[in-house]
Amino acid sequence: MSHDDGRGGPPRTSLEDLERMPVGPDAGSYSLEAWEHLRDLAVGRMQRGDLPAGTRIRWGRLALAALPGKYPEERSQRLVIDSARVRAYLIREFGPDATDPARDLAALRADVLRNLGMPRETAARLADGWQSLPREQMLRLRRIKNMLSALHPVLPLLEDGTPAAADLRAWLELVPRLP
Repeated sequence: MSHDDGRGGPPRTSLEDLERMPVGPDAGSYSLEAWEHLRDLAVGRMQRGDLPAGTRIRWGRLALAALPGKYPEERSQRLVIDSARVRAYLIREFGPDATDPARDLAALRADVLRNLGMPRETAARLADGWQSLPREQMLRLRRIKNMLSALHPVLPLLEDGTPAAADLRAWLELVPRLP
């Protein structure tokens, strides 16, 4: 693999080489900025309509693979938000695929619901007076809103009559009340 670009970003190299970056022996030595740069590059390429669908999906998977480096703290809500946005984009653009973790619609919904961090009833109670909450609680509610909002591109696909869909629908009704 070639050297970095001098700005702390990932190496200027092929998609194949970049795909090895998150799993390679040097993965632990890259800076947070390098992971952020890789994620940004991969998201940009994923969204390029002039690239073949398969290549764009690979770029999306690379964006997802860069997120643990960008957010090294264990399963942070920010990681879930970023992941949900990329996954929702891939599902909207290329369709759901239960065999592809990047495009598994049920897994995306479950991941978001599992990581909201509080019961819906608690969030609803806090939402009524969020302006007077301590900053950290406001931020928790904002992250919940951001996680749920990431699903908007695929909402029609999520309405499948399952209990998880009903739970999500109830959460989504809360979104306008969140900070």
